[in-house]
Amino acid sequence: MQKLYQIVVLDESDRHVRVFIPNKQIPSFVELWQEFLEKVAFSAYGDTKHQLPGLVQTFIQMLNSVTLSGRGFSTLDVPILTNDQSNVLAAWYFAVVRDVGERQNSRQKQIDLLEKELTEFDLDDKTRSSKTNKQAMQDKETLKYTEYFRKSFGGSLEEQNAALQEVRQLETRLFQSSLTKAEQRKLQKQQEKLKKILILSQESIQQKLELFKQSEGDPFKFVRLDEQQNPDKFKQIYKIAKNFTKIATDQINSTRGDIFTQCISEMYRLLENEPKKSLPQPLLTEEPILGEARSPGDDSKEFCYSCGVKLDPKNARWQVLRFMFERPSQRRQSASSEGRPHICASCSALAFASPLKVTDESIVLQLKSLSGSTISELKIKDYLRMLTNKEMHLSAGRYLILSSDRTNTGEIASQKMGQVQYALAKAASIFPVEVLADFEFWLITQGSQKILIANRHLILVKGLMNSYGQSIINADKDVNMTLGDAIRYIQQDLPYLADYILAKPTNYSNVVETEKNRKKYWEMIRESTMNKEHQLWQKATLYEDVAALTGLTYAFAQSFKRIASECLSKEDAERELSKLIEKVEDGHAFSYFFCDYYKPFEEVNKTITKVQFYRNPDCSFIYDRLKELLAKIEVSISDREEIDKETQQARLNIFAEDITRVYDHFIHKKEYLAEKDWKNLTYNLKLSLYTRFPELLTKAKTKSEKK
Repeated sequence: MQKLYQIVVLDESDRHVRVFIPNKQIPSFVELWQEFLEKVAFSAYGDTKHQLPGLVQTFIQMLNSVTLSGRGFSTLDVPILTNDQSNVLAAWYFAVVRDVGERQNSRQKQIDLLEKELTEFDLDDKTRSSKTNKQAMQDKETLKYTEYFRKSFGGSLEEQNAALQEVRQLETRLFQSSLTKAEQRKLQKQQEKLKKILILSQESIQQKLELFKQSEGDPFKFVRLDEQQNPDKFKQIYKIAKNFTKIATDQINSTRGDIFTQCISEMYRLLENEPKKSLPQPLLTEEPILGEARSPGDDSKEFCYSCGVKLDPKNARWQVLRFMFERPSQRRQSASSEGRPHICASCSALAFASPLKVTDESIVLQLKSLSGSTISELKIKDYLRMLTNKEMHLSAGRYLILSSDRTNTGEIASQKMGQVQYALAKAASIFPVEVLADFEFWLITQGSQKILIANRHLILVKGLMNSYGQSIINADKDVNMTLGDAIRYIQQDLPYLADYILAKPTNYSNVVETEKNRKKYWEMIRESTMNKEHQLWQKATLYEDVAALTGLTYAFAQSFKRIASECLSKEDAERELSKLIEKVEDGHAFSYFFCDYYKPFEEVNKTITKVQFYRNPDCSFIYDRLKELLAKIEVSISDREEIDKETQQARLNIFAEDITRVYDHFIHKKEYLAEKDWKNLTYNLKLSLYTRFPELLTKAKTKSEKK
């Protein structure tokens, strides 16, 4: 409606949509709905001019991206609305037959190569055993597919041919004038019953019986011969079948002979039968739909298990599939056993076309505008369409479906890392900071509740991933569990701990980028709540106080490092610096260790009671927080801050007595009167300082380094 007729959604709820309709002639909602289903949602390629996706971009892309069931499933029993939908499904089944045939051919080539090597060379027992095993598997698979094809497909052809002969005989008998009305009705019922058996036309049945003889019941040869004799029939589905990858064809459990044969049967049924053109009712109606009474309980054919609409129990045909429900078999409260509930044709058809599938390895995100404006909502949808065009993701309106990364061994990252943690990492890795800041992100989980992902968490995760060169699958090709742990700390608003555990194992760090991220997180956590009694406000205060203390102690630690490096070996200097950082629990101990440790060295003792702290890009955030703190405890900043003439950078002159004054300020601050709160403050300070001196952290070796 928006793209073709400029009809814009102004407001919506779970039950209502308020739209703006321009002052021009437009079709009714029923006609719009029909046009949408036939030309967009259930067409093959959609409306490319207006960037409206069809089944190739939704259904096929979903199958190529997300494994719906690890064990696979059978062919789909869903309403067929259009010829394009028939072709897409037929192309899928054709692709299944194609890939199974290629697997068989590939194995046969390996067997032939081994056979040749065995005749030419004296090979070991292992190679001979490999050839024997492959041959046994090949014979087993060939027998399985051939037997099921002959029994099921061949039997179906014979049954249809016999039914066709009986229908002709009944037609001849019905023309007899001597029949009574009761006899005519009886014959007509028999005729209707037999016609239900007929899936193919008379001509097609005869042609396929002939092909069956020529192929000697070999399913691959049968399809190949039919393709050669009827190229026009296969032309359309052959083109569509190229879009299906191995992930898509593996969704169907074609290792079972009965399901493989069913794929061939369904392919021909879809190719040679016109859809009934029974379109679902429109989702939008200008008149409200009134509720209706029904019998109690949830085990009934009287209503749709998905949307609740009333069903005719006699004609309730469609049941939930893996395409609609994550777990289609449900144990309803009023049922005696587990089974698949019935749903309406609309839910069955629309669930087929929708790429939104919640599985163990798919992440569904919903984006909402923080401002709530119509323009922002439209921008979301356009942005998601653009994103899915650039990368292998799926979108549907304001929803984005991300398929989980996998390791080389097939391990699913979202399962090992955690679905929420993976969603945070994945969203942070693909969206720019502007999008992460301007939109709400909701995770649609396998349960019924949506989970709000805080913007500050997304931005901090993105910053830390970029700063420390982190990815979901690490250099060892394993799921990055360190990143997963860091994200869990971020979810608890423990950023210093997250920063620390990512700094510890990595040899890469973009310190300037990291400092920007710290400042951005501080700004966002402060904006998140204005209630001083709120736990989040306390965490924001802690983050700011640790940053100010880091600025103070970092300035002295930097100077200490420089002096120690001049006097001691690298290892000894690092050891002494670690000792200094461990003293931050007590301001007096820290100051004493700094000032008195090097008294024997008169040439450096003159410089260690005062340090200069430069506002470099890698410490600008803590510099500003320290400057603000010093002003708060009534230190004249104008006397302390100056501009370096050479570098034109601001710098603070800090004295050893400032350590005592700052620590006294925090000791008497109400947030840290309790011993556990003081320990929490100084613990985070240690983490912050160690993160800024990563050479002091023991680096974990990669698998390759261990080898």
